[in-house]
Amino acid sequence: MKQAIKIKENVYWVGVRDLNVRDFHGELYPVEEGATYNAYLVIDDQITLFDTVEEEFCGECIERIESVLDGRSIDNIIVQHAEPDHSGGFKKIYEKYPNAKVYTTKAGVRHMQAQYIEDTPFNELKTGDTLSTGKYSFTFVEMNMIHWPDNMLTYCPELKVVFSNDAFGQHIVNYQMTDENLDKHYCIEQAKEYFANIVMPYTVPVKNKLNQILAMNLDIEMILPAHGIIWKNYVTDIIEAYKDFATLKQSNKVVIVYESVWKHTQQIAESLAEGFAAAGMDVKVYKLSITRSSIVMKELMDAKMVCVGTGTYNNAMAPSVASFLERVKSCKINDKKGLAFGAYGWFRNVPSTLSDKLKEAGFEPAADAIAQNFTPSEGELDNYYKLALEIGKSL
Repeated sequence: MKQAIKIKENVYWVGVRDLNVRDFHGELYPVEEGATYNAYLVIDDQITLFDTVEEEFCGECIERIESVLDGRSIDNIIVQHAEPDHSGGFKKIYEKYPNAKVYTTKAGVRHMQAQYIEDTPFNELKTGDTLSTGKYSFTFVEMNMIHWPDNMLTYCPELKVVFSNDAFGQHIVNYQMTDENLDKHYCIEQAKEYFANIVMPYTVPVKNKLNQILAMNLDIEMILPAHGIIWKNYVTDIIEAYKDFATLKQSNKVVIVYESVWKHTQQIAESLAEGFAAAGMDVKVYKLSITRSSIVMKELMDAKMVCVGTGTYNNAMAPSVASFLERVKSCKINDKKGLAFGAYGWFRNVPSTLSDKLKEAGFEPAADAIAQNFTPSEGELDNYYKLALEIGKSL
């Protein structure tokens, strides 16, 4: 039987580890070591469950819950987010504990009913509402569009704990549960990757909500997110990192992504990379078709400039490049420079089309698109090097 894991006095992790998942949210977010779906149980005069898990793992979640209930039942279920990785197990858990009161936001009610066609008697919550369960009180904060309209965060002053749901999440699967004994840089980088792939389109609401939460002067000892490890040693560090994430704070970095069959476009990418490096920039170069998209999105988040290259495929750009451009357009990125480049044989228009697509995605052109006919000469490669050197110095 699966056992609940004690996080601190009267607080237990009753979630699951999905060690086999490699595509989180479909193909949107490839992951390496799996994912966790975190649910938490707080024992008090009233017993409160924060979130559930994916439906297929619901039995395991119930086993963990039962391991600490000692014959009691759940009194409150807090639905902080209606997305199925957090709510898929709700119906089965509510069937087992039908006397529980269920709390969620107004948008949460709408989303839960639309997904599960259930006439559950939800109790609507708004920012500032509180719930007392005996020794403990819980204050609720709506987190609209981080990353759904129904997201919510809960704070318990007596426990000094934040139940943050998707905010501050990452995909670290660690059996020790907290960030203790883990490298700080590793933890922050994993949180950055999660932010880039899930939350980046919503930086404005993240920034506004983060400022609101900081203004509340909460005394926080632990942050309990819905995915990944629990923040304990690095609470201050992850909050500071989120300030940078929310503003897409830039470093002196350029990201070069491309697709190439006969290496003509690859040669341009490599010449640009050397030019930017000579200008003192941190340079990241990725061939899109063989690189996890989650890595590219993470590096893109704090770059000053993005260069996108493609060969010409049936008078069009490579499918991986077209898909990448659609994705970054959805992220609503501003204040970054862009440069389109690519090789062609007899149809010249693709690099200029690529440049237009970059502009549509929010990137300001740093120069005209590079259009290379077949194999670049040494002189042409030297020109691309010098162009990157010039742009890099100006940045």
